Amino acid sequence: MNYQVIDTPQFARELVIYEVATPNFTTTGGPESGTFASLAEKMPYLQDLGVNAIWLSGHQLCNGTHFYNIWNEYACIRPDVLDPRLGSEEDFRAMVDCAHRHSIRVLLDVITHGVMRDSPLVTEHPSWFKEGTWGMADFDWFGGHQDLDDWWVQTWSRYVQQYGIDGFRLDVATYRNDLWAAVRKRAADAGHPIVILAENGPAVRGVVDMLQKGETIVESFGEAPSLGLLDNVAQYCRDWQRGITETYTASIYYQDGTVQEQPELRLVREPDRKELIPCPSGAAYETHKAVFRIENARLDKPVRNVVVRNNQNRVWNSNLDGILTVDYRIETCVSQNTLYLQIPLRVQDGQMMSVQLSCHDNGWEGFPPEENPYAARGRRHIMGYSVLLAPAVPILMSGEEFDAGYRPLPHLSARLYEKENLGSGRWLYGSWIDWEQLNHPDKRAMLEDTKRLLAIRRKFSHLISPCLMGESQARCIPLPSSQPRLPVPYLYLSQDSGEGLLVLANPSQTESAALQIDFHTALAPGCSYTATPLFGMEPFCKELDAQALSKEVWRLLPDCRPGGGVGVIHLLKK
Repeated sequence: MNYQVIDTPQFARELVIYEVATPNFTTTGGPESGTFASLAEKMPYLQDLGVNAIWLSGHQLCNGTHFYNIWNEYACIRPDVLDPRLGSEEDFRAMVDCAHRHSIRVLLDVITHGVMRDSPLVTEHPSWFKEGTWGMADFDWFGGHQDLDDWWVQTWSRYVQQYGIDGFRLDVATYRNDLWAAVRKRAADAGHPIVILAENGPAVRGVVDMLQKGETIVESFGEAPSLGLLDNVAQYCRDWQRGITETYTASIYYQDGTVQEQPELRLVREPDRKELIPCPSGAAYETHKAVFRIENARLDKPVRNVVVRNNQNRVWNSNLDGILTVDYRIETCVSQNTLYLQIPLRVQDGQMMSVQLSCHDNGWEGFPPEENPYAARGRRHIMGYSVLLAPAVPILMSGEEFDAGYRPLPHLSARLYEKENLGSGRWLYGSWIDWEQLNHPDKRAMLEDTKRLLAIRRKFSHLISPCLMGESQARCIPLPSSQPRLPVPYLYLSQDSGEGLLVLANPSQTESAALQIDFHTALAPGCSYTATPLFGMEPFCKELDAQALSKEVWRLLPDCRPGGGVGVIHLLKK
């Protein structure tokens, strides 16, 4: 058989992904009144905003109180049935068609680990399930159930073939790369290639195109580790491409109860461990693994588990008993008195970089009750410099674009399984969008600035595109400035045409910024460039050479005000 790896579709490189919690996005009938039909009515708004993909976290039949006492996508009852509270099959198809007419692709949320215990599927197919997590019944993915495998592939392929769905976001874990490779192949064979966004990954070629929690600005409980994106986008992305933004530690848990800590793992980079895995469907996927060695392990003692952790909050285990994210498996072997660990890389060669500004999990139980779980909160320098103009696929939660105020649903509880203290909590999925807020001048100004930034990304998509893991060429260049305390400016530059796009940031919410930028190492000497500001500066048009550009003083308004926080300048070689 000629096995085929279905690579990332070309359209994925221009995605701007916007998460929509269907019942809470449009609430003209009160909280939790959103439907497929009312979502369709907002497609002109989304197109005007500049997003071109919605991650729909609300479509399938789900329980109405299991998590945080509200209806949500993650308490799934049947993934193969649409929830009638959101509309009919005809409403769903009409919504998808409407999205496509407005150049917006639709990605469905997939609850990969299981279903509610009272799901008819548990009664109809008890052999498919095992003991569960999150108060649910988990699929027995590795129990050899061919009928479960066939049903899973058919279920998600049907959404593509019957409704025109453009891809999926995989909650928790992928579990079965072979099944998702088969779904991708069916879609490609039907002339409708799809994109797959996995919550945690790994991002395996032929299965997953990018990670939802790739690089994150804010996570469930607050600021995320990837803060290099806040102060030096170009260098962070360059390091990411080379795989050096992630650091690793290990813990060896022995059967006798002792633990050996390894604070810094040595990565064996050569040779790369890549393997092409053929699937019965005729599809294939490629795994890319890293190898570590631990030379001082106690090889005379039985090992219960080896745990590897990285600075991106990802955990690998050698013992997967009770572990939900089984994709992060450690393989161990001993050679010449050395313990070797082989792990699947979180982001593997050829996969795209993504940066998540916010998602529904912001504000998880334990988040400060007085804080807004959105990430940007009106800060243009984060929205523009770190996310929308960065060389990565942007992912943001609905409402972030206009600095929406947090509005908890009346029945939202503060704790995951609690049915008391209703109308509280900070889980972002449990906030409903109050579109009346757009009548406030500050909210309207934030929306207009977000639209302008997304319009720049769209217009200059020939310059701005996501980094690929393992590629040698940098997508943008860091430029030194006269203000080292400010985020480092970065420049997209086409060597062929000489066209460039410069991005600056000023995080201060009270003070303007004035800085000079050294262009000598980036621009051709002796050539003149026309400099035109696109955002964050007073209009001008100047023709300057690299030396004159380096002497120019660029002034940025403070953040959190219209047109402030971020500057964008177009350079065109004369």
